[in-house]
Amino acid sequence: MNLKLETWTALATVGLSVMFVALLLSFYNFLIGPEGEGPQRVVEPGSLLLQLVFISAAPCLVLAGVVFGMSMSFGTKPGGILLVIAGIIMMAGAAVGTTMVPQIQDQYIVGGVGVAPYIFISGGAGVTGVGGYLLAISGRSKRYSSLDDLR
Repeated sequence: MNLKLETWTALATVGLSVMFVALLLSFYNFLIGPEGEGPQRVVEPGSLLLQLVFISAAPCLVLAGVVFGMSMSFGTKPGGILLVIAGIIMMAGAAVGTTMVPQIQDQYIVGGVGVAPYIFISGGAGVTGVGGYLLAISGRSKRYSSLDDLR
């Protein structure tokens, strides 16, 4: 495949977004436990959630910013589409996570466990907005100006 660097980076953003949603939903399912009684092991949910965020969600958001930085002046159609997809996946997964939070017992809602889905709904909206912006400006002609041409 003959794709640009920003398109490959946007593709990595989609992969990290999918990974974040899978990890978040499995983590919440673990905290709900069998029969809704919580996990059968001793866990510290706050640190596990922090680990989950630093493994998948933070790199996803950083890579979306890198794609924006690489192509903010001329845009990229495939990169913009992939960022919109990544943002929608993150928002949808976090929205499903918000429906799972009430099923978790109160003793396991510590740290950011109860608010993390809401934070990443807004993060997914930001990624979608950046992708939409890159799509909107991708049709513009590429004009390069030089400081030597100041007439």
